[in-house]
Amino acid sequence: MTKPKQAMPGPAAPAPGRNEIAARLRAAALRLAHGLRAPAERHDLTPSRLTALGVLSTHGPLRVGDLARGMGIGMPSASRLVDILVTAELVGRRPDPHDQRASLLALTPTGTAVLDSIRRESLQTLTTHIAMLPDDQLATLAAAVPLLETLARQLAPGDLPAHELATPAAHRPHHHAGGDAPY
Repeated sequence: MTKPKQAMPGPAAPAPGRNEIAARLRAAALRLAHGLRAPAERHDLTPSRLTALGVLSTHGPLRVGDLARGMGIGMPSASRLVDILVTAELVGRRPDPHDQRASLLALTPTGTAVLDSIRRESLQTLTTHIAMLPDDQLATLAAAVPLLETLARQLAPGDLPAHELATPAAHRPHHHAGGDAPY
């Protein structure tokens, strides 16, 4: 009686290269962002409108120029964006107490409610899908989050952390730029 031959393992598949990892990560991040954007789209909020609301929620009230810098866009684009948000009653303008020629932008109560609703719904959607992952995949994802946060900070440096834009108001730290006026 002869023993059956054991199959010899073939060569291991080559580890993916940096370009392949980058391409796959980019595609996954874009698809994830698109999927999480659905609640904003129901409120007719484009990504730039949603970002403006998030920046104002975290760092407002702000002048238009500060909002433009915080978003990495030019003044003309920021001005058009603000006009749309003011018309939609999501953002309000008020005189800057330090310079009567300028105005400050802040979320209206409606803007705050819409933004908080979008954040809650997006978070719930993501939480639901994460809950379906097996424990080993959940552990892998949890271990990868700090690395993804580091990559995000490297790709979008500045003082507007992405995690603050995605964090509901009740859980965000308050930023102050001197005095008691929130920045």
